[in-house]
Amino acid sequence: MDDDTLFREIHQHILTQAKEGRRIDTENELAERFGVTRYKVRKALSVLSQMGVVDRAPKRGMTVNTLGPKNLSAQIQVQMDIANFDIREFIEARLLIEVHIIPLAIRRMTPALLGKLDEAICHIEYYAGNAKEADRWDREFHLLLLEACGNRVLQVFSAALVTYFEKTSSALPKNNPQFFLNIARTERALLNAIRRGDEELAKRLLRDHLSEQVDLLTP
Repeated sequence: MDDDTLFREIHQHILTQAKEGRRIDTENELAERFGVTRYKVRKALSVLSQMGVVDRAPKRGMTVNTLGPKNLSAQIQVQMDIANFDIREFIEARLLIEVHIIPLAIRRMTPALLGKLDEAICHIEYYAGNAKEADRWDREFHLLLLEACGNRVLQVFSAALVTYFEKTSSALPKNNPQFFLNIARTERALLNAIRRGDEELAKRLLRDHLSEQVDLLTP
């Protein structure tokens, strides 16, 4: 059994045990059940722990956590990593989802979220010379937009897509503050369109902003 298959089967097995109210198997029991070494089981459980699916503690054993949106997004991202989708598919999915949540985001936007979006743009400008930090705040801007839509199902799937782009940071221009200042300018125009309730302009700005990543991140 390869590692990916083992991971999926252990994941499903312990979720089934938790759903049925049964005790969660120990490492030894899982190794025996699936006919693998404890080392392989431990690797799978370590990933599940990082995802927030399980909580492991000495002497207390293992428990399955109640899954909130962040944990669900982390699980989806792990499955995306395993599937090894093409970067263009990620960008296409972001375009389809993020652009079309704009009307919801405009209707449900709060003053507090508007302030956070503005703050994220200010951080992009401040860290324009630091690609890693500026990129982190760019992702935060998009995650806040998703939060504004108020639909948790969309948030879960979209957050997994947005967070994936942390893996593409190395492809971003280095020592080029103007690149991130241009991003900040576009996002400020987007934010202003959202404030005015101009759905079509906001959708066009976001679509153009995301489409630029196709040429940047693909050969």
